[in-house]
Amino acid sequence: MEISTTLKKELFGERLNTEKILLYSIYVLSFFVPLIIGKPQLLIGSFINTLIIYSSLKYGFKKSIPVYLLPSIAATSAGLLFEGATFFLLYLMPFIMISNGILGYFVTLKKNSLIIMIGVILKALFLYIVVNILIDTIGLPQIFLTSMGYIQVITATIGAVIALLLYIPFESKS
Repeated sequence: MEISTTLKKELFGERLNTEKILLYSIYVLSFFVPLIIGKPQLLIGSFINTLIIYSSLKYGFKKSIPVYLLPSIAATSAGLLFEGATFFLLYLMPFIMISNGILGYFVTLKKNSLIIMIGVILKALFLYIVVNILIDTIGLPQIFLTSMGYIQVITATIGAVIALLLYIPFESKS
């Protein structure tokens, strides 16, 4: 019995910290999913928003900062989301990161669905306003209004539902 307990706690002589493993796995997924899968935005956006919300619920704002930043870096670097619009994504990247941070911040305020939905709406509203400004100032293509407007609400809402379904049952046990 004692041997199996030791095996669960150590691997190759190193102590396992499942919380760190999960957190670093979220970081890795937030970078590589946009690179490996890339499209469609509904799938990738929902998955990334799930990671943002789950990480914010479980680990708080500070530990989740990489999850707010890495997906935009990956998508912009690879130019996967908007084929050929990578130049414009360079302008949008910091605002997407900020919007992810807005969502994460609201998630950490109070861990309830109403506050999370306020964060979802504020994330989408922030991006929509920024895109409108960039359309007028730098000639950002109109197509970005769709992808940075109501689609953000849809993907973040899907992400919120999935994250809450994953988070609530496990956290109520601990």
